[in-house]
Amino acid sequence: MPSPVGNMEWFCFILAVAGALTLLGAPMRHDRAWSLGLVIGVAVMCLTGAVALQWRRTHQTAASRKWSATLPREGRSDGYVSSDTCQACHPAQYASWHRTYHRTMTQFARPSTVLGLFGNVTLDTDNSTFNLERRADEFWVHITDSERTAEPAVASSPAPNRPAQPWRISKRISLLTGSHHMQALWVRSGQGNGQFILPFIYLIEASRWVPRDDVFLGLPLANAGHQEWNSVCINCHTTAGQPRLQGKSGTRDTRVAELGIACEACHGPAGEHVRQNQAPQRRYHMHTTRQADATIINPQRLSKERSSQVCGNCHSIKHIPDRPDWAENGFRYRPGDDLEHITPLIRPTQLDSQPQMKAFLQRFPDFIENRFWSDGMVRVSGREYNGLIETPCYQRGQLSCLSCHSMHQSDPDDQLGARMETNEACLQCHETYRHRLEAHTHHPPDSSGSECYNCHMSHTTYGLLKAIRSHQIDSPAVLSSLKTGRPNACNLCHLDQSLGWTAQHLSEWFGIAKVQLTGEEQATSAALLWLLRGDAGQRALIAWSMGWEPAKLASGQAWLPPFLAQLLDDPYSAVRYIAQRSLRRIAGYQDLAYDFVGPAAERLHARQWALEKWRLTQPKGLARAGSRLLIDSTGALQQDIVENLQRQRNNRSVNLDE
Repeated sequence: MPSPVGNMEWFCFILAVAGALTLLGAPMRHDRAWSLGLVIGVAVMCLTGAVALQWRRTHQTAASRKWSATLPREGRSDGYVSSDTCQACHPAQYASWHRTYHRTMTQFARPSTVLGLFGNVTLDTDNSTFNLERRADEFWVHITDSERTAEPAVASSPAPNRPAQPWRISKRISLLTGSHHMQALWVRSGQGNGQFILPFIYLIEASRWVPRDDVFLGLPLANAGHQEWNSVCINCHTTAGQPRLQGKSGTRDTRVAELGIACEACHGPAGEHVRQNQAPQRRYHMHTTRQADATIINPQRLSKERSSQVCGNCHSIKHIPDRPDWAENGFRYRPGDDLEHITPLIRPTQLDSQPQMKAFLQRFPDFIENRFWSDGMVRVSGREYNGLIETPCYQRGQLSCLSCHSMHQSDPDDQLGARMETNEACLQCHETYRHRLEAHTHHPPDSSGSECYNCHMSHTTYGLLKAIRSHQIDSPAVLSSLKTGRPNACNLCHLDQSLGWTAQHLSEWFGIAKVQLTGEEQATSAALLWLLRGDAGQRALIAWSMGWEPAKLASGQAWLPPFLAQLLDDPYSAVRYIAQRSLRRIAGYQDLAYDFVGPAAERLHARQWALEKWRLTQPKGLARAGSRLLIDSTGALQQDIVENLQRQRNNRSVNLDE
């Protein structure tokens, strides 16, 4: 709605134009008194308009200052200068960084940054309604809570027999987190510039709002909707964040060098670098001699350990010491420091040598289980550094994050350098395999089975509603799958084959000793065993793999629908989402009518629809696969065996902390 001041400005402007046009015709009337009066009138109207305009600008400036005080402050005086300063001398590097999702990890809410749909959007939780509205360049949420009540604003004191009114409040969206897969919204908490998350996430892939609990692989948490940006997300989603939490008062005076992951997150504070390089002769000397500039950190010039730690500062699971000054100043780590000395990693395989971790883990007994497989391999996304340092290529070789990834010579999606999505990523060190690839992989050289990372960096990490490659490079092993429950690379691609089949081939090809298997493990598809009786994390990985093109090419896809259909009614929302996405990628199921957060009855109906469609349209020849696909000699699903395996499902509570 236009403001009254804005309407008055337009009114005065129109009167002024009309007066001016009339004045132009005044000499023709030879009425000097009339003309003088008109001039005075027009002058008064113009003056009134100018005063109104100035009042509005002053009012807007005051409102803007008041609003800015509720936001985390950008800029620090201890050597940080911002990425815009870097742009002047490094335009190419600035441009390549600017197109990355690192830059847009945290942003102020503006028309150019908000991705979610606003305007006539109503979102509901069990007790609250959230109405989203856009006002010009501002984004607002109006919250109505049916369980919280407040007295009517017009009543000076509680009125007898008057029913309590639902609690209502309006808040302007202040910050955004994410811009690649999903986007979260933050509003001011009322405690300084504290920020609380809204209980909805915008899924970019699906172009829709979803309750926050439903986009993570876990059961709903009691306080998930009260997450505070200032003490959690600031750690890795900004550059040099300082929480500045005032303990007793609860006030937040948070500031950051820059929102998002900017130049100085990787290169360190650049103030001294800028100061010294204002001298042209120094710049020329450094350029011609190609010397390292000691006033700035270049990760490419660091050792493999220190360069990887630059990434590991955020991409790791680490211990935050109980330091008295953390609430004020945040992490002390700066690029080039020893990360292990400041915030040691949590490594399940070395807990005996990390006594400071034991007390921490006693307070949080599920911490390890929600982040690692039982042998210590990371199973959640965004923690690649933990996997890297457990890898022989790092421990005994020269592998680092920068061996494959680049912020400046890469695609913005995975930050992979040139040709690092091919076998060149591995052949740069393992050159001897270049001309004997098929002899090593036992797959055609141009097939996905001969792509190094499909076997040695399989999709056993979970996050962002998908499976992600593990960054702990290892080799397929049936024994590891039995001990940890982690799917192995062979059975993640050959979804139709059993653990017995995998064990046989690994024995024949690489001399790996066979292990004792049950009858089901010998004869039944390993993927189906994980899908039907595994925990929620295993089910999510298999559901994703059933939509992965290399796996569908290796295994066929005609037999997949009835098993993906089983997951449409899974207790975990994330599993349901992944299953429906994979199912819709199969011909004939693109138009599946299904809402993964819809009512249980509707989800069950979609499950039955998919099962019936498969029964009526299943191709001939599936019976030849025998019992390993749980399909009988007539081509029908062995429903009794499927249900028996489902009764064995691991129903432990899973909350994978991405």
